[in-house]
Amino acid sequence: MKFQLILISLIFGWYYSFSQIQNQAHAEELYSNSLLHINKGLAYLKAAQQKENDSIFKFKGEWESQMSMNFWFPLLGGENSYYDSNCFSVSTIHNILANIYLEYPEYSEMLPMLDLAFDRIMEYQSDGTFNFWNLLPPTKPHRWFEKDTDQLVRRPNNFPLKTKFMLKAANVTNDADDTAAGLMAINLRNKIKNNQIPDSLNNIHKIFDGYTDSDRRNRLWYNFWQGQGPESGAYLTWFGDEFESANRWNLVQEFFHLSTFFLPFSKMFPHAYQAYIPYGSNDLDPVVNANVLSVFSVYNNQKSKAQEEAIDFIEGDIKDRNYNYAATYYPNRYHIPYYVSKAYKNGVGELHKSCELIESFVLNKYFEENKWVSRDIINKEDQLHSTILAVNSLLNISGIESEKSEEAIISGIEYIFSNAIENENEVFWEGGVFFSGGTLVRHVLHWKSDAVTTSLVLEALVNFRSQLESKYPELNSFKSADIQK
Repeated sequence: MKFQLILISLIFGWYYSFSQIQNQAHAEELYSNSLLHINKGLAYLKAAQQKENDSIFKFKGEWESQMSMNFWFPLLGGENSYYDSNCFSVSTIHNILANIYLEYPEYSEMLPMLDLAFDRIMEYQSDGTFNFWNLLPPTKPHRWFEKDTDQLVRRPNNFPLKTKFMLKAANVTNDADDTAAGLMAINLRNKIKNNQIPDSLNNIHKIFDGYTDSDRRNRLWYNFWQGQGPESGAYLTWFGDEFESANRWNLVQEFFHLSTFFLPFSKMFPHAYQAYIPYGSNDLDPVVNANVLSVFSVYNNQKSKAQEEAIDFIEGDIKDRNYNYAATYYPNRYHIPYYVSKAYKNGVGELHKSCELIESFVLNKYFEENKWVSRDIINKEDQLHSTILAVNSLLNISGIESEKSEEAIISGIEYIFSNAIENENEVFWEGGVFFSGGTLVRHVLHWKSDAVTTSLVLEALVNFRSQLESKYPELNSFKSADIQK
């Protein structure tokens, strides 16, 4: 092993000019560390995946995520954390691993993981779209004086919902974000199995085109606050019928509904066993729009009537540099850069201008502070998770071909290595905030997962590996099996 390192360093020294020797040697070191961490990270995910159902408290094929309250909030209770099974966490991990396998089939040990995860993801599907939560028996009847019910509802499987209001409010409709993730999983599954994409998926644009920010007599107060819409034409988050007033939306009417949210006539009141849209108003989120555009691109579907509007909507938020608040459900300031740059990497070329602005923002933040952090209220700045998202964003845009990006990327990769939690055979990274409850509980209710964060690291390291191999072809002879020796 040491002989290989010396030999490769000598080759670099002969091949490149004297001023580049140190960079090449560093590239070889980063490459070997990346391969080692990828192998050990995959070993962790394999061990951490749930192998069997544990009643309705844990499900086969998923990885642990925690649904956490950071401090007390009305109707939700105080600081706590519970295991939560949800579509978004398992599909995020599955889709990252599937893309890794498609690029590097040598990682064939992940195939059984993908099989288990895909089966779990499909449990969230109904009528061609996907939900965040499982369909489960309610923990308590939703109606007063009701002793029993055979109806099923969407809800967290472990987090305690103590009031009837919250029991009903948790029964959310299917949504665009989880549907995009689920459809992405189906696409990747067919590629791995060498199957043709079913004809039934040729018209997925119709699913999302049915819910756009156009011809509405409703608006979410959060979008008003952020200056998003109305009539943006972009994709909405929820698949369901929102409240429609007789007149155009206005603030006085919104305040009335908000002040009477606990009464049945308010548009914000959830009703027993009926699928619920939070606050009775559909919403706009640039990350959701980026994820929808991603799935259209991988399906080579250019039929949607709202694609151009979604691109304009995303670009508008990015031009405003509204990274902290524009995404309703994604509170880390590097969530928008990560998901928009990922859509760009997936083939949404129209996001080029947005990605130029993102790259400038991410690099400026790095060179100003020599690190990436979110706001203090987001998991105490969430430096590790912020760095992972920022590094992925830079890799997705210009990568190490850009000298400025290369410097920042390498610094970020080394920080990621330094924060690995490892033993002889496995490595993982402590979970950061990958999702939130949105709007009022955007800073209160967070989802974290060691497995999700670890998968995001693996995504960055595999992308980094690929770019190193492209820039320094000599590294192609260096295989992961050699590193383990």
